[in-house]
Amino acid sequence: MDSDVRRSRSLCRGTRSAARRSPAAASSDAEPSVTATRDSVALVTGASGGIGRATAERLAGAGYRLAINYLTNRAAGESVATALGGRAYCADVSDPAAVEELVARVETELGPIAIAVSNAGVYQRVALEDVTDEHWRRTLRINLGGAFHLTRAVAPGMRRRRQGSIVFVASELALVGSDRASPYVAAKAALIGLGRSLARELAPEIRVNVVAPGPVDTPLLPDSERGPAYTAAIPLRRIGRPEEIASAIVHMAEAPWTTGAVYSPNGGVVIQ
Repeated sequence: MDSDVRRSRSLCRGTRSAARRSPAAASSDAEPSVTATRDSVALVTGASGGIGRATAERLAGAGYRLAINYLTNRAAGESVATALGGRAYCADVSDPAAVEELVARVETELGPIAIAVSNAGVYQRVALEDVTDEHWRRTLRINLGGAFHLTRAVAPGMRRRRQGSIVFVASELALVGSDRASPYVAAKAALIGLGRSLARELAPEIRVNVVAPGPVDTPLLPDSERGPAYTAAIPLRRIGRPEEIASAIVHMAEAPWTTGAVYSPNGGVVIQ
């Protein structure tokens, strides 16, 4: 077993919540529906802060029951869940078995998942010559593998219920490239390809879309990308806010005739 997986599993020990009976699934002979109803269950990975938290808040405000996934920051994850009336779940999205268990627990305790948002990710500026094999593998395992594992886990149930919506959170850097971020950009570019491929494969029961934000004010954003010299190169002259990206994610999650789309709210960065 990979050492990172062993560490992540140790982080999640003792965090199980009490299970309750799952609501009945939709009739198998119902017409296909890819629009979640309010009071449906939404699962957001990496939801203890930043874009993930803002997305969870927006979904909760719209009436969804929230499953909040976190890994290292238990206090933050549980705080978000408590504030939104949801439940917190510790799981490492790079571990396929952990993701399968996460989805099973959510559907047992809250009910069938109607919306899944793959937001968990890592970002680090590293020059090519300083990229270690482990850094490369870890970035792809989390940023790309996490979305794949989540989709593979939720898709069977969504197909049976003939209803589901999945949103991947990529990056505007996947569209334009960037120096000193090759593992991150490679993973996010692959995420766009994965989303488009799965949109074809899983239609008509499940919609899959991608949101590719520009620079956003979250803990992942380096200080070097916050100053006036950096924002001067952005046509709208500022970095984005998590709630602005959350609005885009929820729109894509709910848009009934949209699948395989890539939406990039980025302040105009890609037109420079």
